[in-house]
Amino acid sequence: MKYIVFAIIGLAIIGLVGQLFTNPGNFLRSILMMIGFAVIVGGLLYYFMYQRGGQSQNAKYRKAVRQSKKKYGSTQSNQPYIKKPVKIRHAESRAHLRVIKGNKK
Repeated sequence: MKYIVFAIIGLAIIGLVGQLFTNPGNFLRSILMMIGFAVIVGGLLYYFMYQRGGQSQNAKYRKAVRQSKKKYGSTQSNQPYIKKPVKIRHAESRAHLRVIKGNKK
């Protein structure tokens, strides 16, 4: 299978190089047509695959946000989030722990 793909690519390269030397004007026109066709097909695929799916997902998200705001109210505040300073803990005395002296042998 791999060799068949390489053979097809090799034949395409040979054909393009041959056409470049025999008829350069037709070669340029065919290259531009291939690029244009690829752009059109890519644009159609992008439109149908990503844009439509993205809009439905975006619409579902907006609907969920609207329902959440209706239920819980607006959660965004105008005040920026300020990180609270971290308190440094000093070594605490452990008053609840005692050493019980026992018999040493």
